[in-house]
Formats: sequence, C-alpha cells, structure tokens
Amino acid sequence: MLYDIVIIGGGPAGLSAAITARARNKRTLIVSNPKEKNPLASSLLVENYPGMKAVTGLHLLKTMHTQAEELGAEILEARALSIVPLQDRFMVTTSKDVIEGRTILIACGASSGGKSFEGEAEYLGRGVSYCATCDGMLYRSATVLIVGLSDEAAEEANFMAEICETVHFVASKIPEGLDERIQKHSGRLLSIKGNALGVTSAIVSERPYRSAEPTTTNLDVNGIFILRPGVAPTNMLSTLETEEGFIKVDSNMHTNIEGVFAAGDCTGKPMQVAKAVGQGQIAVFSAVAYLG
Repeated sequence: MLYDIVIIGGGPAGLSAAITARARNKRTLIVSNPKEKNPLASSLLVENYPGMKAVTGLHLLKTMHTQAEELGAEILEARALSIVPLQDRFMVTTSKDVIEGRTILIACGASSGGKSFEGEAEYLGRGVSYCATCDGMLYRSATVLIVGLSDEAAEEANFMAEICETVHFVASKIPEGLDERIQKHSGRLLSIKGNALGVTSAIVSERPYRSAEPTTTNLDVNGIFILRPGVAPTNMLSTLETEEGFIKVDSNMHTNIEGVFAAGDCTGKPMQVAKAVGQGQIAVFSAVAYLG
C-alpha cells in the first residue's frame, strides 16, 4: 500500500500530524515504538498543555492515540530503520515491514538514536545493521556481535543464535532469557573496525564484576547489530541536513529534502508538548501542499 504521509514517531508531534492528515483525508501511517516506551509516558504530571489540566504523560499519549486511530490513521509498532528516496515516493524499511509513502514526516524525538559509535557510520550497510531479524540471514554461519540497547535485543540475539556460528552480546546489564550459546560481555561497545570489504572486529570494554577494573577485548566478528529503541534520523536518511544535532527545518517544517518534513523535539528546543503539537500540524499542512 502506498501512503500519502508516513509519520516516523508516535509522540505528540507525530500524533498531532496524523490527526490533521486524516482531517485532510490523507492515507496516513505512523511508525512508532509502543506508546508506553515514549519518553512522555514516564511523566507523572503534565500541567502546561492547554485543555488537559494535571494529567500524566501516558494519559495524554493514550488520548491522542485514540483520536488518531478513530479518525483512520494506521499505527505500525516497529522501528524505522531506513528511508530511501525513489522517483516519486519514499521506501521506508522497518523492523517489521517495508512500506512506501509519497511524503515523510520525521517526528522521532530528540534522543531516539543515541550516541553513535566510532566506525558505525563508516560501516553502516557493510557489516553494521540496526535489525537482526531483518538482515540476520546475511550472516548465517558467521560470527556477530549484538549491542543490546533496547528491550527487544535479547529476542533478536536469540534469533541470531539459531543461525550463526558464534553470537556475542554486549550490554551494560545482561538481560535474562538469553540463549545459553550466546557469549555474554558485561560492558559496552567502544569502536568498530574493518577494511575495504566491511567489518572485521569490535572493541568492547568489559567489567564482568562491579568491583573489577574494566578490560578491553577485541572480538573478531563479521557483523555488528546495534539494537537501539530508535535509529537516528541521519542514519535513516544520510543526506538529511542537521544543525547542532537537530534536524534543520524552515518555518513550514520543510527539511532540505523535497517531500521530507520534520516536527517536534527532533527539530530542537523548546522541547514542549504544545510546541510539538503545533509543529506537527504545520508539517502536515506543508505535506498536503506538496502532495497537491
């Protein structure tokens, strides 16, 4: 199915955009983590959003979700991994499906991607991936490293243990339920090394016991799966222009790429619900004008 507007992010900006898009009768899809994992969901009290006096962040999100869905917006609970511009549309790869949209609205929040690792950008697509269940079959019988930064990391690591010769797993806290065949490293990824053909190794810092001094280990691997809750916008779309770490937009929420818009915390301060909601609406007005 070809959507008129694909919205990446299910926070206030993305939901506001979806509500307005459906009011303009545009086929709309939101790609988002579950609302319970949105940073706003952890807010115990929101007092500065007009018309919603003293509510929890989760209540506010649920109300917006319900309104968007009742108006006909579709919601896909998945991680957006990449955006590929085509001739008259965009292809969006997610952790669950590949979808197409005539326009893209990025509303993924300010910290969805997290800090990049040394070598990550250089070897993206050449041994570095953000989805084990998507790209795992390319590494059948190989040795891989799973960098566990999301709740789904253990599940994806267990999938890789079924098809790979060796699976390493590194995380600050090793989760329960990991396959016994997986080699566990309590620590963090430091850097990614490789050559002209792609990834060859990973440098990890390990501290197996809290009182121990960290040690540095060089792991020979063919692939590295960095499993974050979300992917940074510039990793999804490398030509996207940023400024001081935020997506650069004009007053109409246009990015530097035709047909791609952005709204909310990913565009910079102030990081407030009311600002995100307003920008989401403006971005959709611009997308509708672009669609003609």
